[in-house]
Amino acid sequence: MTHGSVQLSKFTRIFVSTCALGGLLYLYPLQASSQQASLTNSEQNPSLHSHQQIIQTARDYLSQNIDREDYSRSEIIMGNLDSRLRLSRCDQPLSAQLAPGSRFSGKTTVHIKCNSTRPWTVYLNADINLYAEALHSAGPLNQGDVLTRADLEYIEVNLSQTRYGYFTEMEQLIGQQLKRRLPQNRLIKANYVEPPTLVKRGELVSIVAENRGYSVKMSGTAMSNGSRGERVQVRNNSSKRIVEGVVEEFGVVSIN
Repeated sequence: MTHGSVQLSKFTRIFVSTCALGGLLYLYPLQASSQQASLTNSEQNPSLHSHQQIIQTARDYLSQNIDREDYSRSEIIMGNLDSRLRLSRCDQPLSAQLAPGSRFSGKTTVHIKCNSTRPWTVYLNADINLYAEALHSAGPLNQGDVLTRADLEYIEVNLSQTRYGYFTEMEQLIGQQLKRRLPQNRLIKANYVEPPTLVKRGELVSIVAENRGYSVKMSGTAMSNGSRGERVQVRNNSSKRIVEGVVEEFGVVSIN
């Protein structure tokens, strides 16, 4: 860990750790002083590295590494360095990388490093807001509604504030069934929908048995609810036997 120094008065000096997370400084006073600190502005001192240049390096790194293909736009809000932080001018290009545990969305931290003969390192906080056109309810919807194109509309959302999965393609939602009521303009999340119930417990269904060259259709009663592709038990209303089959479509169970 390297340290830079800050001149507080003619007789007092403190050391500033440039490795403090989030641009916060840990100050270690070597002598007490009752005088108010008089700090040199790094932007005006040619021997010190510009804070604005350090922040811009972090911003450029984030901007270049955000994958924008899935987003309508992005927004980067950079934090600031403590004005008391005095870092020697780096004679090498600054390097940037994400701090451990950080990512290119939401609250994140960038590690900036100078690899010159007088090395130093700082950490900068940033907020990355990613936006996308996501599907919302075009009007009030009820639990059990099967979604159609008319039920859906696109509204831009900040994905960094979205906790659950969302949908960007109409085909992902059309035909899905709502598990809850939704007011108008509500973002439709993945846990709000499920495949529609095509077979309901206690209702009459058609049991279809197909083999090479023939097909037999019988009447039965569903023993449980089922969506397309799910296995359900049905009772043959003629033989009273209970068989298991796969839901093919509304009211049809195949026992191939």
